[in-house]
Amino acid sequence: MKVTFIYPDYFETQDVHVESQGRVYLGICYLSSFLKSGGHDVELIHLVRPIERDELIETVRRTAPDLVAFSATTMQFPKVRDISSWVKQEFDLPTICGGVHPTISPESALEHPGIDYICVGEGEEAFLEFCDALEKGEPLEEIPNIWGKAEGRIFKNEVRPLVEDLDTLPFPDRSIFDPVNFAPNQRQRLSMLASRGCPFNCSYCCNHLQKSIYPNSDKYVRFRSPENVIEEIEAVLSASDGIKQVRFDDDILTLDRAWFREFAALYEARVGLPFICNARVDLLNDEMVGSLKQAGCSAIAMGVESGNYKLRKEVLLRNMKDEKILKAFSMCHQHGIPTVSLNMVGFPHETLDMALDTVKMNSAIGPGMSQVTAVCPFPNTRLYQVCKEEGMLDESGGDAFDTLFSGKSELKLDKISRAQVNMICENFVLLIVMYRRLQGLPGPLSPVAVKGLDLFLKTRLVPSKTRDNILERWRCRLDWKYFIGVDY
Repeated sequence: MKVTFIYPDYFETQDVHVESQGRVYLGICYLSSFLKSGGHDVELIHLVRPIERDELIETVRRTAPDLVAFSATTMQFPKVRDISSWVKQEFDLPTICGGVHPTISPESALEHPGIDYICVGEGEEAFLEFCDALEKGEPLEEIPNIWGKAEGRIFKNEVRPLVEDLDTLPFPDRSIFDPVNFAPNQRQRLSMLASRGCPFNCSYCCNHLQKSIYPNSDKYVRFRSPENVIEEIEAVLSASDGIKQVRFDDDILTLDRAWFREFAALYEARVGLPFICNARVDLLNDEMVGSLKQAGCSAIAMGVESGNYKLRKEVLLRNMKDEKILKAFSMCHQHGIPTVSLNMVGFPHETLDMALDTVKMNSAIGPGMSQVTAVCPFPNTRLYQVCKEEGMLDESGGDAFDTLFSGKSELKLDKISRAQVNMICENFVLLIVMYRRLQGLPGPLSPVAVKGLDLFLKTRLVPSKTRDNILERWRCRLDWKYFIGVDY
């Protein structure tokens, strides 16, 4: 079988315009290596910009596929939906879509005429079995993980158990990605996955949904052996020139402390390149942070999400106290590890005061970089169900934006307006710097100044357009010395 993957890898919104991501996507790399191990051929069409129908059709024709495959997040699925329709209109070829979106919202993914089949859950074994059956002309209706359309009806199959030993999987096939398409900050970076899954059940995250579909869901969190991870890095470095940094895309690289100790020692001895990773504030201690620094960690990203404890606990289902957040970032600063804070604004029942708590938390922890997104509830998550039950979902159905970084809210919120969400997102860094300056004023001046800024941001006596214009002027004169420019 000749399988052609089509992977849209860019943002296209009213405010962001077109922004190429241009990076290796390891999900497709793993599928490619698994398919090739089964004797199939794979090619990738990596779309880093919008493409017209005729150009797309001609590109697909040149690859001469027997099957066209897509992988999609919820944000990118509208692009996949449109492109798959072009393919179906032009070619008599089967199409299949996998990834997070078909896993958490399979019915909506399969309802589109451009998609014949979907793969629910992890796809290596399922996709290989699917391609084998398709090549041999065998029935597809009973392959675990596969849903599809056959003779005017929809068939749905159970999900097979997770692969529990990740070391049994071949290394991901990076050769299908052409470095010409990489964004500048990706050309010297090696993306890695040392694990799969997350044990936590944050209401806004897809992990609790994905975990629930597997018969062995207790094995949802799996780590490759440290030796296996190091061997992959060494293999890539021996075949590549110019790699200067490793990025671990794991949800929480530091989840298993015993595993990390062994890994960090091997990494320091045999790789030694700077690396960036994700961690969770309530799982870090001083020993772990010291090991990160010793191993070469050059940046660590941690979710603050909201600076308001009540909101974190009751809406986000992240029961971590302020002290944990403050201590984790402080430990990283003490060990000289640059930090990235991850934040969201626009939750159900969030007030403007709560949103400002998130700004003030970032002011207190002093990250080298702060990312903020407007809340976008992904289909069928716990947060989505809350928004649905309380009539907060917009009629756009999630198609309005293809990036979380537009700063625009799609929700009909109860205690904070869309304009206020947008104001916080657009001025997030500016407000962090301003609150830090005011909090640093001597004596009684500090609390008075902070209350003055609070009043300016909240009062209805200042027209919103006037406030936006003032904030825009302040942004243009922003002093960036509080931020070190972490390349995350």
